[in-house]
Amino acid sequence: MEPLHLVFAALSIILFLIYRLSGTGRRKLSHARAPAKPTELRKSPRDNSKIRERINAYKQVYYKVQNIEDFPDILPEARNLLLSLLQDGLHLARYKARARSILDIKEYNPAALDRFLEADRQDVSDEFEAYVQRRAAGQGPEMFRSREAATEWLKQNAPLNFIDGAWLAHINKITTPFHLRDVTKNAWQTFSEELGDGDLEKNHVLLYRDLLRGLGVNLPDGDDLDFIHPRHSLDNEQVWRSAVGQLLVSLFPNDFLPEVLGMNLHYESLGMTVLRANKELPEHGISPYYFALHISIDNADSGHSAMAQATITQFMETVTQSAGPLAAQRTWQRIQAGYALSQSLDDTETVQDYEDQIIDMLHKKASLASKIHCTSRARIGKHSLSEWFSSSSSPAKSADLSDAEWREDFLHALADSKPWVYRGDSAKSLLMRELAWKGRMFGAFTHCEVELMRTWIDTLPAHPQSGEKQQQQQTCYWDLVGEPGSFEKTFDPPRRDAAVAHPVFPSQAPWRASESAHLVRRAPMHLATATEPNMKALLTLWFTHPCLLENIVSSTYRTVTPLASHVLLVLRAEMGYLPENTGIAGMDEHARTRRYSPDIVALGLEMMQRQKLPEPACLGDVLGGEDDEVSKFAHALLGWAMRPLRNEAFLLGLAYAFLDLEVWVADSEVLLSKKARAALKKIVARKEEALGACWEELRADEARAKEFVGGYEFGRNGVESLLVC
Repeated sequence: MEPLHLVFAALSIILFLIYRLSGTGRRKLSHARAPAKPTELRKSPRDNSKIRERINAYKQVYYKVQNIEDFPDILPEARNLLLSLLQDGLHLARYKARARSILDIKEYNPAALDRFLEADRQDVSDEFEAYVQRRAAGQGPEMFRSREAATEWLKQNAPLNFIDGAWLAHINKITTPFHLRDVTKNAWQTFSEELGDGDLEKNHVLLYRDLLRGLGVNLPDGDDLDFIHPRHSLDNEQVWRSAVGQLLVSLFPNDFLPEVLGMNLHYESLGMTVLRANKELPEHGISPYYFALHISIDNADSGHSAMAQATITQFMETVTQSAGPLAAQRTWQRIQAGYALSQSLDDTETVQDYEDQIIDMLHKKASLASKIHCTSRARIGKHSLSEWFSSSSSPAKSADLSDAEWREDFLHALADSKPWVYRGDSAKSLLMRELAWKGRMFGAFTHCEVELMRTWIDTLPAHPQSGEKQQQQQTCYWDLVGEPGSFEKTFDPPRRDAAVAHPVFPSQAPWRASESAHLVRRAPMHLATATEPNMKALLTLWFTHPCLLENIVSSTYRTVTPLASHVLLVLRAEMGYLPENTGIAGMDEHARTRRYSPDIVALGLEMMQRQKLPEPACLGDVLGGEDDEVSKFAHALLGWAMRPLRNEAFLLGLAYAFLDLEVWVADSEVLLSKKARAALKKIVARKEEALGACWEELRADEARAKEFVGGYEFGRNGVESLLVC
């Protein structure tokens, strides 16, 4: 038998051939797959305390967003941080010298996007082929010199791999505008596959956790407060920044859907690190299967990379048809921003690094030219350039380049030093004219140095950052991509309640567990209104009840349990996905959306069409602004659903009660066509099995069993009372 490391080495070559033949591309290395070294704490150019502050801030956001129902007050901060990261992503895309940039595609064109992605894939292919040749010629490993180094790398990447799929976790909610649900359903399919499609053994988060535990790395649960404790030495700033970026981008799904899809397009493409890790880990006796899996599942023919590109095509077509070409162009700019965000999170360099280069560059120039320019009256703020960089006592602070406060003061002063610098307009800035041909400083700076300065000026916000910092961060990003644009329907008077927006945390109605831990399934519903149902109540309940379980799987680390896997199966049935099998659906689901595969919402829309009722744009239209009993009941469901940590077993009981309602609707010849009823019966059968498995998981715990039974009894009583005319 061949040694295990030789088997895995051969496997890596086979996977690479698959990659070449399929045109795959997964630069999906935003540090779940990229090499991550603990942040080097250095005196210059960034001081240690600021690095630690940022890491600690990222850790707090990481923990609180995964437990958002306990920390809803963080939402404004989370939105602000997301806008800041998006802005930095666009700026870094301008600073960074790349062979090509998605920003070069000025107007959306499917063929141009395809060429861009194919060229990017070819670059990775060529680079890996050169790597393989170097190794074949006798060169040693390039990532891991030892088993200990490989283990530490895997450990440092835990914050990111423990939330695999998080960038898609909050899309395709019941609050998604109905005309976009085909788009978000196709994107959510990738999320489902990251979680194993309900097969716990295939859950990517669990695979990575088990990989670490097999190496003796026993970290706390990724959503636990202990996970962010310093004693675990998870101190790579880039990993934490990347993880937080992924958690935040989908947190506001109706407001940032283009950015989510743009990030998905980049993150599902292949990068060199996953290929190298797949080859080198077995050389140290470590299973590479987690990485081999991603090479295969993300292929550009039928896998996640292909799905990401197809979803963007579908989304752009939908926006063009519904809102027109101008809206589509703004949407494309935001998709580009999401792509650039993913690139920036995947990068070892940041905008701050380029700003540090500017400071270092100017410091050197000032030092060399101090005698020549000593009589110059040019000022930066209140001081001359030589005074800013002077190491002796002067009106300016001593030039401590490792001091973050000094650097910030200097850059702000330089940014506001008209006429030398005009924010956002290098062509108007006197500094750039003096650096150009016939200018007094031509030749003092190299071409690359001039371009660095030009990019810095052009990426400065139009107005100095005075006043409220949060307001500045919000306006800066939107200045780059156009005015803010949510995909939610606007109402008059305005409303952003739990039926319209996500995430919203309304006050929670009280509920109580049953006194009994024994589930007694009631007989099928036989309502007197079967031929002439109370349509207002029925439609309100029908469109609202898919909310019940959707947030249980939104925190990806919590999906590493049998119960969460069963919940995922329920959701897949409700959303109209193919029944699960031993393989991966991939692009099969995208093709299937062109055929009849209704979800619960689509079936509700058919009911309304058959009753000749106006088609709603979103759940908010169905519920209206009324304050009757059925609306109160629906909003109670929405409030409970937003708090799955507190209400999980109760929510599962409610879902079991609504299964009885679905059975009743499937049996009614009045409400749905024969074809729709047949589709609903298949959904019901799948949900019946998965919810039964949920009950089996809960029944051994008496307290949780009572909560489940309480939810079932409450749901049945509520449905029956509201549907009686």
